[in-house]
Amino acid sequence: MKWLRSTLFIDNKDEFKFEESVNVNIANFNASVEGVENVIVGGTLTRNGQDKILVDLIIKGNYKVVSSRSLNIISVPFEIRETEDFIDKSILNGDDYNTFAMDAYIDISNLVNELVLLNAPLNYYLEEEEVVNKKGKDWQLLTEDEILSKERKDSPFSALGDMFKEK
Repeated sequence: MKWLRSTLFIDNKDEFKFEESVNVNIANFNASVEGVENVIVGGTLTRNGQDKILVDLIIKGNYKVVSSRSLNIISVPFEIRETEDFIDKSILNGDDYNTFAMDAYIDISNLVNELVLLNAPLNYYLEEEEVVNKKGKDWQLLTEDEILSKERKDSPFSALGDMFKEK
């Protein structure tokens, strides 16, 4: 997603609208994210003076993540809205600014990759998702009701509870 700045604002229009399908590099994602698909980036580039461009982005797509409930791969839709300023490198004067720099081209590919990476879910599950394995070797999945009923059963130490009652 790279454009030559001189071709963006033709006919003295101060806005350039775009919508493109992109591939997002997932090499730096954490282990719970298996992939990103159907990513569509849309938005508006707005001239903000001679050396600045304001970028309004809407990024939509689906994360392929490992469910924290069933460990199956599930698809999680996302929509990211972001506004960033791009400033011409010639006016930065070597100072460190918290902004994106541009030269003859404006390239928002790195910004899109960064936003998709930063908004990736760390854990996720679907409510309607069924857990396939409820038992394994030396383990068993318990519901809250099962845990509460086990806690209600008398333990060998329940007789000691009467020792400290006031008379």
